[in-house]
Amino acid sequence: MGFWFIVERVMRSSDITVFILDARMPELSRNIELEERAKRLRVPILYVLNKMDLVSPDKLDELRENYPEALLVSGVKNIGIKDLKTKLLIMGKRMGNKSPKIGIVGYPNVGKSAIINAMAHRARAKVSIKAGTTRGVQFIRAGSLKILDTPGVVPFEDKESKLGMIAAKNPEKLRNPEHVAIEILEKLLKNNKPAIEKYSGAHLIDEEPHSILEQIGRHRGFLKKGGSVDEIKTAITLVRDWQRGKIRD
Repeated sequence: MGFWFIVERVMRSSDITVFILDARMPELSRNIELEERAKRLRVPILYVLNKMDLVSPDKLDELRENYPEALLVSGVKNIGIKDLKTKLLIMGKRMGNKSPKIGIVGYPNVGKSAIINAMAHRARAKVSIKAGTTRGVQFIRAGSLKILDTPGVVPFEDKESKLGMIAAKNPEKLRNPEHVAIEILEKLLKNNKPAIEKYSGAHLIDEEPHSILEQIGRHRGFLKKGGSVDEIKTAITLVRDWQRGKIRD
């Protein structure tokens, strides 16, 4: 049974579908195909921007302005989770359902599990496992809410650089980690240059992304024989640190 089938089955079983996005890259982490499927099923949608703790205050204000209907949360820091549960209960009550079933969907590693754990107070109490569902689909009680967890689904046409930036693909498995690292640096140059200087350990003399990547490699001591920078190792490390939230946007 494929992941797409599982996710669609969960959405069909849900009263509300929650789409988890990365607050650092909300548009990049949108799964349009999943959204279209939910709309065809006529399931109410709630957008949740996770990892708000990795976003600067100015960027948070921008997100609130651009995504007024979305909720900003941090599953790891347990920020905004109470508001999320309240919002879902209100939506359920308007539908005449005091115990709505909530489908949690999104890309791999966007933070679905962290949010579910926070909502369920880390109890992860299974309500039931339906016969025939593939391993990985869980029904978890969070107060009056019944949460349906799903595996992350990646559309076939997604570019590798996108998957690397939103942590849907491990940096070691990227065919071109340097390209992903450069895209991350370009994004930070635009939104938060001090974050690069903090990470690179020095003031940026040259703001060309390839030069910055080399500077980071030298600062970390990632050198080959002869003294040249090991760009692949540097890029993999940078992408991994970005994915793990060690570099703020």
